[in-house]
Amino acid sequence: MQQSSIAEYLAPEAHEQGIQQGIQQGAQETIRENILEALAFQLQPEIAETFKSDLETINDLQRLKQLFRTAIRVETPEDFIQALNENGE
Repeated sequence: MQQSSIAEYLAPEAHEQGIQQGIQQGAQETIRENILEALAFQLQPEIAETFKSDLETINDLQRLKQLFRTAIRVETPEDFIQALNENGE
């Protein structure tokens, strides 16, 4: 009986944690897509795609938001590379 009560206690908490993690991952993916879209608009789609693998390694939501703000006003690929390097420190 004790195992059942422990499982019953932990199940809702684990479920909630899973939901929160899914929301976080969805937000990260959306911002990554928005960054690539902004870079494609500001630069060229081919250039934007070169940053995809770098962006996929970033899981910090605040950092991704900062990179999005940079992407919407970037003028050269080098500008965005600099932002990636600055934010990575």
